[in-house]
Amino acid sequence: MNPLFRSPYLCLLFWLLSLTLCFGGATFLSTAQEGPNMGASYQQQAIAISKELRCPMATNQTLFESQAPIAHELKGQIFSLLEQGYKRDEVLDFMVQRYGEKIRYQPEFKPSTMALWLGPLVLLVAGLGLGLTLIKRKSASPDKATRTV
Repeated sequence: MNPLFRSPYLCLLFWLLSLTLCFGGATFLSTAQEGPNMGASYQQQAIAISKELRCPMATNQTLFESQAPIAHELKGQIFSLLEQGYKRDEVLDFMVQRYGEKIRYQPEFKPSTMALWLGPLVLLVAGLGLGLTLIKRKSASPDKATRTV
């Protein structure tokens, strides 16, 4: 017999430690396998939301693209809100209430944002109209080369 186990207390301690490691390891493995799946889901949702929001510090960058300190804080806050049970729309509404409509990378279509959505279309149509008008004028006026023949 091993001299370490001559004492009944050491033998009992050894068996308790063995049982604790066995059951504790099984519990740890089951928890470790569940955790990343839930975290990955929240992480994917947080990434999708951060691609829809504008960084307050960086010019023309989403939260996902920005490396500004405020962007890191806001991404963490998005992840925290998702863990608390907020849905995508609730997180977006929370951010808009806190930072204003400017936080959205693509603002909603409202009367106050109509110029943002329709402005480029109006400029495109005006530019095409001006170009066609100039082309018609040039083709309608007789060339000097054809008159002097």
